Amino acid sequence: MLPWKTIIRLTPDTRRAVYLQIADDITAEISSGRVTLGTKLPSSRLLAEQLQLNRKTVQLAYDELLSQGWIEIIPYKGTFVKKNLPILKPKPLGFIRPSSPKSPTTLAVKTHQINDGTPDYRIAPVTALYKTARFLTESKLSKSVLTGSHFAGHVSLRQNLAKYLNDTRALTPTANDLIITRGSQMSIFLACSVILSPGDRVIVGHLNYESANETIRYLGGQLVPVKVTRHGLDIDQIESIIVTQKIKAIYISPHHHYPTTVTMPIEHRLKLLALAQHHGFYILEDDYDYDYHYAGSPILPIASIDQGQQVIYIGSFSKILAPSIRMGYMYAHPDIISRCITIRKLIDRRGDPIIEKSLSILIEDGDIQRSIKKAVKIYRDRRDLFCKTLQHKFSDQVSFETPDGGMAVWVKFHNLKVKTLKETTLKQHLHLDVDTYSEEDKCRLGFASLNEDEIDHHLTVLQDSIHWLKHKNT
Repeated sequence: MLPWKTIIRLTPDTRRAVYLQIADDITAEISSGRVTLGTKLPSSRLLAEQLQLNRKTVQLAYDELLSQGWIEIIPYKGTFVKKNLPILKPKPLGFIRPSSPKSPTTLAVKTHQINDGTPDYRIAPVTALYKTARFLTESKLSKSVLTGSHFAGHVSLRQNLAKYLNDTRALTPTANDLIITRGSQMSIFLACSVILSPGDRVIVGHLNYESANETIRYLGGQLVPVKVTRHGLDIDQIESIIVTQKIKAIYISPHHHYPTTVTMPIEHRLKLLALAQHHGFYILEDDYDYDYHYAGSPILPIASIDQGQQVIYIGSFSKILAPSIRMGYMYAHPDIISRCITIRKLIDRRGDPIIEKSLSILIEDGDIQRSIKKAVKIYRDRRDLFCKTLQHKFSDQVSFETPDGGMAVWVKFHNLKVKTLKETTLKQHLHLDVDTYSEEDKCRLGFASLNEDEIDHHLTVLQDSIHWLKHKNT
């Protein structure tokens, strides 16, 4: 183990907070290469003992490093220095960048990130989830939870999830209509594996969730792209395609289309369902962020009208907890669920029973519901601030519409490629962790995982980068 007691040297007669001093020293050691990428850091308890500090102080330092992107937490393994960090000349975390359009290579070094829309683990009930998991492993229930067969997911989670979906989405599943998965991506793979044969045609948006596209192609399906309008997939184009081609399924995210964030109105949803019932194709409804809607009540899922016939409904708790906590589910006809379970047994026989049971308890106790209610208010405020700041700092340099919900804004940059912007911001240690899809000047900019200070800082770095690029090209 590294000699952290000598590596971290605290200065009591400074105004800089102790937890920031800890973060500064760890950052400096990583930047210099003395602490190598991928190194496992000591637990907050152990480091606090070595430094003779309160554990909460060390936890604050780790939270700072995590929010800045220096470290990552791998469940059940520990806290690690990220493996993909560029090693640069060290600067303290609080260093202030000059606002003049100097070359990005001269600006201060800080690791930050704007992603394409992920939750803020800092306000999620992650601690409660793992405290419950720890309780279960130490209780009399541990044997039944750890050794039982859970091919469709822990039965208590499926039972509580059925009630939760009825309360929040007007769905009426039983436990037998549900399968618990490791996130929505596994649900998409299982569903497509069951319903598709090589050569089957699947309608998708011209801009679409690329992992869904890749899954369909991998399983031999043929993509049939349609335009994405301000109301989601173009329903008229879908109708004209169905007349001339045999369609097996359509993949949609109607609540907030991915990636453009637009919402499909109820009349289009009803028409799409009528087409599916008449022509006999499946609707894969990926409702990845249903809980986050800020303009009145969300439109109910198409599955709430269909109730397990033509619609295969896919959801995820990863958008409520954290991206690395893979917990999704699928609601479909029992025959489809049964066939998905058969495939699931081949790749993941038991799932994650401890976390599944823990999540079940949090749902039953109302912790998940209270967390969502809290997050909706926070994310709505962050959306408003993010969009206001975008408009103020960039004015005629970008175009966007404030989304009704979700965790990201779909932004068009004027006369600027996102790839070029990503390369420039990275030199300022701001990582734009976004995809460009087939439109080089557009991307999703996530706001949910950023607090007020981070929104201001990150968008200022983005503004400086655009300013520098335009100054360079004139």
